[in-house]
Amino acid sequence: MKILLVALLFVSFSLVAQQHPYGIKAGGNIANLAGDGTDGLSSIINFHAGFFMEIGLTKDVKVQPELLFTVYGFELNEGDDPNVRLNYVALPVIAKYFVSKALSLDAGPQVGLLVTAKNGTGSEADVKSDFFDRDFGINVGASYAISDKVSGSLRYYIGLTDVTTADTKNQNRAFQLAFQFKIK
Repeated sequence: MKILLVALLFVSFSLVAQQHPYGIKAGGNIANLAGDGTDGLSSIINFHAGFFMEIGLTKDVKVQPELLFTVYGFELNEGDDPNVRLNYVALPVIAKYFVSKALSLDAGPQVGLLVTAKNGTGSEADVKSDFFDRDFGINVGASYAISDKVSGSLRYYIGLTDVTTADTKNQNRAFQLAFQFKIK
C-alpha cells in the first residue's frame, strides 16, 4: 500500500511537472525529538533529497510541492547504540512569498510516511514498532535564488503529531539546509 501511494504521488508529480518548472533538491538535516522525556537526547545530522515543482500563483507568490526522502532522528546520550534514524517519505507543500526577486519567505504543511526506523551504529536494529507510521507538521523558513537554476533554502520543521508509541508525546524537529537545481 505504501509503495502504491508513493508511485501515485510520483506519477501525479510528473504529469503536472510538464507545465511548471521542476527539479531536484538535496540537503542536510539537524534533527531531534521534542516533548516529554527528551532532555537526554541530542541532535543528529543527516540528509534529505528529492524532487520539487514551482507553481506560480501571482507575481509574488508561488507554491512549491516536494516529494522527499528525509532522515530525522536523535542520539541517546548513553548506551551502546545511541543513534536512532527515522527514514520518511515526506510531502511538504510550501507557500513562497517573494519579498524581492531572489528572496522568499516560506511556510507550509508537511505530511510524512515512516519507511524504516533503525538504531545502532553496527547492527542497526529495526525499531519501527516504537514509532507511528505517520508524521505531520509545519515548515517555516526562507529561500534565496542564487541564479535562475540554483537556489538555497533554510527551514525549520516543527512536527505537530506524536511520533512515538511510548506513553510520552514526542514530535520531530529539524533544521534543514538545502540546494535546489531546476531541470526545466
